Amino acid sequence: MSTTSTRTVYLHRRPPPPPTPSYDSMDVPVLILPHNQSNLVTTAKYTLINFLPKNLFQQFRRLANFYFLCLAIIHSTIDSPVSPLTSILPLIFVVSVTAVKQGYEDWLRHREDNKVNNAPATVLRDGKLTGVKWHQISVGDVVKVSDGEEFPCDLLLLASSDPEAKCDVTTANLDGETNLKVFLCPSETRKLKTVDNLWSLHATVQCQLPHANLYDFKGSLQVHHGNSQATRTPLATENLLLRGARLTNTGWVYGLAIYTGQDTKMALNSKSMNYFLVFFLMLMVAEIVTCTALKYSLFSQDVINTMWYLDYPKEVPVTAKGVYQDSVSFLVIFSYIIPVSLYVTLEMQKFLATLFLQWDEEVSGAGEDEAPKVNTSDLNEELGQVEFLFSDKTGTLTENIMSFRRCSVGGKDYVDADGRLYEASTNDGYAAGKVLASLSEEVVTFLETLALCHTVQVAFPAGEGRQNEAEAEKWPEGQNVKPEYHASSTDEKALVEACARYGVIFLGRRDDKVTVEVCGKVRTYTCLQVLDFDSDRKCMSVVVREDWSGRLWLLTKGAESSVLRRCRVQSEKEQRLHDATATHIDDYALLGLRTLAVGRREISDQQYQLFATQLFQARMMMEGREEAVKKVKSQMEAELTLLGATGVEDLLQEGVQETLESLRVADIKVWVLTGDKVETAVNIAYSCGHFKKFMTVLSLTGLQEVEHAAARLQQCMEEARGEGSYGLVVDGISLVILLRVMAEDFYELCRVCQAVVCCRMSPHQKAETVKLVKNSKDSPRCAAVGDGANDVSMIQEAHLGIGVMGREGRQAVRCSDVGLAKFKFLQKVLFVHGHWNYVRMANFVNSSFYKNIAFNTPMVFYSAWSAYSTQSVYEGFILTMFNITCTTLPTLVYGLFEQDIPADFLLSRPHLYQRLTRNALLSWKVFLKWNLFGLWHAVVMYFGLMLSCQDDTCGLPDGQTPDLYLFGMALGTLCTFVVNFKIFLEANHWNLMLVLAMLVTALGYALFYVIYSGLPVTPFVTYGIYFVYYRLYESLSLNLTCLLLGVTCLMPDLLEKTYRYSTDPEMKLMTEKRKRKRKEKRKERSFRSTEAHDNELFGSLACEDPAAKASQRNSTESGMAVTEL
Repeated sequence: MSTTSTRTVYLHRRPPPPPTPSYDSMDVPVLILPHNQSNLVTTAKYTLINFLPKNLFQQFRRLANFYFLCLAIIHSTIDSPVSPLTSILPLIFVVSVTAVKQGYEDWLRHREDNKVNNAPATVLRDGKLTGVKWHQISVGDVVKVSDGEEFPCDLLLLASSDPEAKCDVTTANLDGETNLKVFLCPSETRKLKTVDNLWSLHATVQCQLPHANLYDFKGSLQVHHGNSQATRTPLATENLLLRGARLTNTGWVYGLAIYTGQDTKMALNSKSMNYFLVFFLMLMVAEIVTCTALKYSLFSQDVINTMWYLDYPKEVPVTAKGVYQDSVSFLVIFSYIIPVSLYVTLEMQKFLATLFLQWDEEVSGAGEDEAPKVNTSDLNEELGQVEFLFSDKTGTLTENIMSFRRCSVGGKDYVDADGRLYEASTNDGYAAGKVLASLSEEVVTFLETLALCHTVQVAFPAGEGRQNEAEAEKWPEGQNVKPEYHASSTDEKALVEACARYGVIFLGRRDDKVTVEVCGKVRTYTCLQVLDFDSDRKCMSVVVREDWSGRLWLLTKGAESSVLRRCRVQSEKEQRLHDATATHIDDYALLGLRTLAVGRREISDQQYQLFATQLFQARMMMEGREEAVKKVKSQMEAELTLLGATGVEDLLQEGVQETLESLRVADIKVWVLTGDKVETAVNIAYSCGHFKKFMTVLSLTGLQEVEHAAARLQQCMEEARGEGSYGLVVDGISLVILLRVMAEDFYELCRVCQAVVCCRMSPHQKAETVKLVKNSKDSPRCAAVGDGANDVSMIQEAHLGIGVMGREGRQAVRCSDVGLAKFKFLQKVLFVHGHWNYVRMANFVNSSFYKNIAFNTPMVFYSAWSAYSTQSVYEGFILTMFNITCTTLPTLVYGLFEQDIPADFLLSRPHLYQRLTRNALLSWKVFLKWNLFGLWHAVVMYFGLMLSCQDDTCGLPDGQTPDLYLFGMALGTLCTFVVNFKIFLEANHWNLMLVLAMLVTALGYALFYVIYSGLPVTPFVTYGIYFVYYRLYESLSLNLTCLLLGVTCLMPDLLEKTYRYSTDPEMKLMTEKRKRKRKEKRKERSFRSTEAHDNELFGSLACEDPAAKASQRNSTESGMAVTEL
């Protein structure tokens, strides 16, 4: 390893001692310890010091906020037609509310960070154990972790309380796997058990620099022994304990801190409307240019001179300064076309909407801490836009709980039922037949092979254990004490547990001795070799010696594609056994079971010695080691005697099949990305309904050469051009070439496939696959769902990340946008909450632009009546508060409570989901429709009021004439009510909160102006607004005109909505369903009312007539009988 790509870690942060004691202290070179990352992990964005500048910088990067900042500056530096406060106050309000909201969210992140960083830990310092906080741990510290505790950083395992110098670890928080994994101490430190021994140890570790691959760690441990030469020991992944994993079934371990804080593998794995704003900015610029040009072309100096009543100076030359002043003044009065409160109100709406999702009990798990978690409120609407869903398998689609279901032994089919073994029914192969009263010899041999060929660990309850026959004899007769098994493979655990149920009990392994109880008798074996599973051989084997007979056996189990071809078929009997077992395996696969074939071979001592020598020589090779080892293993795993096969069920999470089918109907393409082997992933894909029986499944696996990959890809593309449904299977090796050389063609093939399964994938490949689809020419919206830290990269790469709460893991949930307890909750989260949130957000945005068109356009019209003098038609207050208070509350309540389609209807008809994808409600067509309505409303309101005021009195008493303030007050009040009733009209779910919002807005508006325009104090009396609001209601004709104009404005909106709903078959069906429900409710109420009346009548008669009382009793009994029927 090159020193430039490695990290050097000194044990106890002490440099190694000098090679000899002859150095003078002045001659000893000074060694500067490397500076490494602290163990502080921070997910928050701000600190108390940088919050204000950083938050303001982030906010003013938004187009609308930056625009209003520039406008406020300009407004304050010119002779403005309206008060600068009309621009400054809304901007301050918007920025302040956003800062408070973002500050609160960041405070929650700080709180979670503090919980983690201040968790207690125990380190070895100055020769004694010292209590510290997690964030105080440094690289080089020796950390003690006790049973049940999480590892505070990435630790090199040094010592363990286990006699065999190993420890059990659950990594559910990292990869979603709840099964145990075994980690080993290096040979140089495995005997260190005391604090003094560890403190006296001098050692140096050389390892890789921090990187994100959870399953890759290489390094070396150099132990210094005083004057003697230091010894080196290689280090691998099995020696590294990762932060976030948990110690299990081990009293304590000591570990050396290698990676801390942001360098840990867990931390390294943690990874629109602007178009409309630009359109409105261009529209505003066009209005400014047009009005400025018209002013100087239509109202030249000669025309102005004829308007003697204006007292305008004569012979005023046209200057650049004057043109600039007019242009900027038009900018000020037309600037209100941009909705200043859009962002802040939208953020409030999104933030509050997340609470409804978190409060929804129908998408909450059974545990106390399994309610939905929303980490990013800015992506609520994305839940309604998903087109591709990338899902992990283990822990996400499945429970990762294996159950033994079937086995084939000697050509006979057996079924597990109620913990007992039955012969399969001859009439129905799927049902249990006769129970096995006793196990035949061939069944015992089969079960004994399964009980020996594995890497399972055993633990007995309450510390009990049986390691030999002498201990077994001490057990009370009839006492059924079952061992508890732990394994890195849940398949192996299920098989060993099944054997124990049938009477072949694996009692444990100590050193190389393996003890098995077979039908009440304890047998001991010596394990000589364990040939671990690998994806090329697709099987695993063990070599054991029977201690009582000395016979040697090679026991093998693995994928049927690998084991069956290794079995001997030299006689007719062996052929029949081979055919029957293969048939049973096919039957198990149709049931969605995970299948394995089992065989064994007796070998001589000479054969074993030759095999052991060849295997040792192959493992000593530096080049070509893997191929040499595989060749030796394959030579040994031959000429097997077939014993049978097993069928194990990987329990799916509840509702997975229904959820996947609903996603398919909703036209959401689902890709399953998993690290499992191909056979396992395909079996699960069939069992969960991802792959259908009628599908043609294409395969891109084992492709290691570009030419071969290109030819196979072309073949699959040609095959997929035909009619029918297609699925695709691809593995990680092939994906390397496909993503690097032919990504576009690969994506085109995936697009035509209804289901895709990617196997043997690393976390990085998962993220690259998501990136391939996300950055394709179609730019579809992608969501990723997973439950472990190996899914974090994928989750963060997608537009929307969804974390599933694993049985113990929460890392994916912490790094996701939305966290859910179960995969099945995606149905309601996407189809209901996603649909509602998108509809609310889209209509909220459209209405925000619409209302500003309706409000601002009359000022453009009025410019022509005011000789383009930049005079505002509205009074200053309504200019300031129109977007902030006058129209915000109804829009906000609409954005929180609108339900355009009921939840049950959305869940029963998933295809409705696809109607909103591709941002359907924020298309230019819908956007222009809203704004054409806004333009219509502006035309009707302005010119309608102009006509009503044409006679110079507009119905005012005592011959009063309307002035600009009265006209502006009437126009502003009418506009406020029209845009609010427009939202009320758009709502499909009229509720109490929406009605209250309308009432509060109307009454608040009226109350404010009653006070604002009625204060008899100097600023208001001299100001033209004084008593204007009161004068507005003095004219009955003006009020009636405003009412008629409001109805005229909204009539086309009502007609358009009526037409839209009457021509939409889904809306018609929904309306009919609602009518039926209301009719059924009325019938039920009527029936209950009649029943109550009859009971009351019978009761009164019973008091007077005993016969009536008996009749009532008989009637009641009859009714009860009918109810029971």
